[in-house]
This record gives sequence, C-alpha cells and structure tokens, in this order.
Amino acid sequence: MILGLARSWSLAGYAVAALLVLPLFALIFQALQPDEAVFGHLLATVLPTYIRNSLLLILGVSLGSLLLAIPCAWLIARCEFFGRRYLQWALLLPLAMPGYIVAYVYTDLLDYAGPVQRSLRSIFGWSSPQDYFFPIFAP
Repeated sequence: MILGLARSWSLAGYAVAALLVLPLFALIFQALQPDEAVFGHLLATVLPTYIRNSLLLILGVSLGSLLLAIPCAWLIARCEFFGRRYLQWALLLPLAMPGYIVAYVYTDLLDYAGPVQRSLRSIFGWSSPQDYFFPIFAP
C-alpha cells in the first residue's frame, strides 16, 4: 500500500517536472531551426551594436575586477587592520543583490533625470545634454 502510494507520488512528480521543462525544450527546438531571414535582418540592423556593447561590458567588468576586487582581496587575505572582519563580509554584499535590481538602481541613478546628472548640471551650470557628455550604451 505505502509502496504504491510512493510510486504514484513519484509519477505525479515526474509529470509536474515534465510540464515545467516543456517550455525549455520548446526554446531549444526553436533555436535549432533558425530562420535565415531573421538572422540576416538582425545582422544588418542591431547585431553589430549588441556585439560591441557586449565586448565593452566584458572589458569594463574585467578592468573593474582587476582594479577593485583583486586589491581588496589581497588586502583582506594578507593584512591585518581595523575593520578587516567587517570589510571581509561587506565585500560579499554585491553578490547578494540580483543583477536586474542593481541594473535598475544604476539606471535610475545615472539617468538624465537621476541625481548624478542633476547634481552635475547644478554644480557646473549646464542647462542641456549638449553642454556635456555622459556615456550612453544604447542599441
């Protein structure tokens, strides 16, 4: 009796898992049958910009890691100083934030109407976006 109940629960679990995995299989199936017209259109319009932005992102993250993360890790591992134990845990905090939330926060902070650009405009007396350059990575 108990063995039969365990098998029925296992079957139900497999059925639910199969339902959850079906969209993934559909995406894989669709990706294996590409439409040449779509890729041609993407290559002619947005793909070069996306590739350039991706390479710039890779370069920026690599440089940021080299300039910020490696020195901090070396200091934590090799030196003893006041607040080291707290800093050791504080350096892990960015890993606890989901990437999309961090992206929204940075977008809000660095947007034209955000506090960073508003402060720059008020400090330097700029009145329009033509008065200064602020990097924008848009497609």
